[in-house]
Amino acid sequence: MGETPRDWRDDRIAELEAENAQLKQMLREALQRIAELERMLGLNSQNSSKPPSTDNERARKKRRRKKPSGRAPGGQPGHQGHCRELLPEDQVDHIKKHIPPSCRGCGQELSAQHATGHPARHQVFELVPKLVECTEHQLVSCQCPACGEVTRGRLPAEVAGSGWGSRLSGLSGALSVVCRDSRRQVDWFISEVIGAPSSLGTVQKHFEEVSAALEPGFEQVRAALQHPKNVVGLDETGWRLGNLPYWIWVAETENLAFYIVREGRRKEFARELVGESKERIFVTDRYGGYSFLPQNHHQICHAHMKREFTAMAAREGPMGDIGVKLHASSEAFQKAWIEVKSGKTSRGEFVSRMKDEVVPRWLTLLKEAKALDEKAPGFVGWLLKDAKHVMLWTFLDHEDVEPTNNRAERALRGPVIQRKLSWGSKSEAGLRLMERLWTAAETCRRQGRSLLDYITASMEALRGEKAAPVLALA
Repeated sequence: MGETPRDWRDDRIAELEAENAQLKQMLREALQRIAELERMLGLNSQNSSKPPSTDNERARKKRRRKKPSGRAPGGQPGHQGHCRELLPEDQVDHIKKHIPPSCRGCGQELSAQHATGHPARHQVFELVPKLVECTEHQLVSCQCPACGEVTRGRLPAEVAGSGWGSRLSGLSGALSVVCRDSRRQVDWFISEVIGAPSSLGTVQKHFEEVSAALEPGFEQVRAALQHPKNVVGLDETGWRLGNLPYWIWVAETENLAFYIVREGRRKEFARELVGESKERIFVTDRYGGYSFLPQNHHQICHAHMKREFTAMAAREGPMGDIGVKLHASSEAFQKAWIEVKSGKTSRGEFVSRMKDEVVPRWLTLLKEAKALDEKAPGFVGWLLKDAKHVMLWTFLDHEDVEPTNNRAERALRGPVIQRKLSWGSKSEAGLRLMERLWTAAETCRRQGRSLLDYITASMEALRGEKAAPVLALA
């Protein structure tokens, strides 16, 4: 028998089946893309690393929802009161005595000789019209009686070349970093409130001098951060140099904060920030620039992980179920950690329960998420690759390590506000000034020191060519 000719309809069916399979694949990819775009549209500061300032109105309203406490605003009954303490009389500038002119009982005329007991005291603080004092330095010329040569006196090194004293110059720097004042605002404050002659050029000149004065303290903090027993938090945020994007990098400990501003968010700058010592423990987010840090000395921030779990829990199906479990477990252990810090729960008991129950449970859930058919969130593969998940639990083996990087994030709040107000720096010298001012201001705040006193002492040391004051206290 001859071969039966192939029916053209079979070819058409095969062609349509192939086209249908292709269209189904395109539909699956499109649906996945739509789901990813919807997920990205739903990202906010509560389920990602996006800053709160980028939240839309809906997310902001949701964030503001708080259960009413039922209490009236203000101080609550039984709270410890706070009142202004009176200065002792030897510290008061003026005393005015108010004597009653007559007796409130019978009308008899009264005078100071009738005073009895201790007077009731009330103190009023006022801003005087002129807060600054002016010292004129007169250089006297003397003629030598022996040879007739005329010699003129010299200005002391600490006042030569400047019309502002060390404290007034230090105030300009403190206003710039603490109050985040612009140069024009500093100029107004010093001329209008302080009562000293000022101009934008004068302010800029003294900013440059303040920057030079703060450099030794800046380098002290850089060196002190290398101590092998330090627990160092690392973080970064945006800045600008003119129209160019730059990044602020911070390394901080309980008593120190060190800032640098560089032209990118790259591993080379993370290495510069960290320095050479690898014996310290570092607390960071999942940013890949910190991947060079040794895993056994690296703690990943659990506040960031909780936001990742929130986003994962918003998914539908098995992936969302795993996200719900991870989020609930994260909330529970972080609440338990607060009880450990407050002394309500022993650390040993907490660590044992975490290692026996929570750590293996998280690893199991992550592996389950990885094994699902749908694409897992990026952090799942990241944690499972090269056993990075062990970096979630470094704090369990080191008492002085926190599970979050919140302290480093708080160290960047001031610079972020300043960025929004000033739009960054205009020159490389301006970058160096801000690095040194942020380092001095945050380090002084953490040590409970006066920033103005420290800058003043630094200015005096610079002008008098003396050793700079110590910023990096032990």
